[in-house]
Amino acid sequence: MHPTGAACRVRLHWGMEFGYIGAWNLLSYVGRLSGMGSGSGRCGDNKHKRLGFLAHTMPHTSILRFGLILTSALVLLAGFVTSAFYLSRPQVQPVAEELDKPVMATQIEFLAEAMQRSAAQIAAHPKTLSCFASAAPEVCQAQAANLHALNQDATVLFITDGQNQLLPGFLPGETRRLIAGAGQNGAGAAATFNLSLSHPVVNAEGQRLGFVIVEQSVPQLQALFDTLPLPDAAAYAELQQNRGDGAVSVLMRRGNQAIKRNAHPTLIALAGTPWTIAVWRHDKPAIENIAPYAMGWLVASLVIAILVMATILAVRNRVTDSLRILVKLTNDLRQQRLRPEYPVSLAEFRPPLETMLKLGRVMMGRQKEATSQARMDHLSQVNNRRSFDEKQKELFASLKDGWSHSLLILDIDNFKQVNDTFGHEAGDQLIIKFGEALKACLRNSDFIARLGGDEFCVLFPFTPLERAQELAERLRAKMPESVELIPGVTQKLSWSGGLSEFSRDDKGENEALARADAALLEAKRGGRNATRVRAAA
Repeated sequence: MHPTGAACRVRLHWGMEFGYIGAWNLLSYVGRLSGMGSGSGRCGDNKHKRLGFLAHTMPHTSILRFGLILTSALVLLAGFVTSAFYLSRPQVQPVAEELDKPVMATQIEFLAEAMQRSAAQIAAHPKTLSCFASAAPEVCQAQAANLHALNQDATVLFITDGQNQLLPGFLPGETRRLIAGAGQNGAGAAATFNLSLSHPVVNAEGQRLGFVIVEQSVPQLQALFDTLPLPDAAAYAELQQNRGDGAVSVLMRRGNQAIKRNAHPTLIALAGTPWTIAVWRHDKPAIENIAPYAMGWLVASLVIAILVMATILAVRNRVTDSLRILVKLTNDLRQQRLRPEYPVSLAEFRPPLETMLKLGRVMMGRQKEATSQARMDHLSQVNNRRSFDEKQKELFASLKDGWSHSLLILDIDNFKQVNDTFGHEAGDQLIIKFGEALKACLRNSDFIARLGGDEFCVLFPFTPLERAQELAERLRAKMPESVELIPGVTQKLSWSGGLSEFSRDDKGENEALARADAALLEAKRGGRNATRVRAAA
């Protein structure tokens, strides 16, 4: 059978075995890299056609492309999660007015309330009632002196129901309007740069005698307004006063007045006073609300990209290393050798690698068996002439290193007579028995070959001629005297031999064989069953 056809069947069988383990794609890739299975003739063409079909039908992709797709998907997912967090964030709820007042408003109201309490306490004081009842200047001045000693920053006025001032002093226009209004309402407040509060004075019978007016100077209010904190650092506030005719005057200002142009004020009325605090707050643009979430998404996307790509690159490097190991295994199989270990860094490559190793060992065993059979003589089960020529060439090449080798040619005596008398079956049995006897009686290091017909040759590697003579004589002594060829037929076993040695002076490796053959002819002419020696000249 043609060798190409045999190789074709071996490669097809090899591909079918790998197909059973479900590793077509991997092995096709490995095979293309290493050239494994690139047979000649129709078999190789068909296999290349199958691989080309697979290459055209399978989409081309890469681990890096998968990494980019995974990174994009995770970045989009992070974007959706960030959007969900942004949409589900707690919304700012409107705060009731009393809770939305700045601290300054609370303290100004507290000041007005304290002044109102002071006015009420002064109006109910017995000395004040005595002053209003008697209208005596000394009584009123004594009470005024006591009040001034208690609060030197405030001015106290006693006004009768007829708008007569019991204590000397100048009445500003706002105070006079306050007195005029108090006559209708019983109590009130007025302000310009002073805060004036009134409280009615009522005797024990419930009769109103007049009013007590308490005024607070501007410097104290200005200091309070300037030192109290605003609701936030970017706010702007004004202390406004309603003049009664719808007009508003600004008494004091705080903060960045530029905010007033772009925002609407929050008006906070100060109870007990004619004042209102107007506060403008800086409203953040929508982009400033979204910016922290967008920055978080960008940072998360960067971290995801770094982690995913680092993982993908590590996986790609490990896959590449494992594929190189598979390619190395394929090349070793082509060269009929296997290494002790093929380390792979990914566990997923271990099962197909072990399967390939098992199949490779089976294939190498079969290949070695086939090679061994090709180098063996099928009848005598010793080496054939081709193996002998290779071994002889090898030994001849080693002569230059100083080694000595010998060879012995053997010819079975009376072989033609056995064939003619008992037939070829008996002759074949004689060759078989003679080969078995040679293997049983010679050393393991000796090379036995059948050159053809009934002619055998033994190579004695690293053995000088004198030692080879001893081995030849020992072989003759150990050989059986007779062997049974076929039932009822026994043949005496004898042989003639010619012994020689390889010489560094020989021009070719066959010259030692020619000398041994000449010695064999001498042995036959001398009566057979003997060994003749012919040394190199």
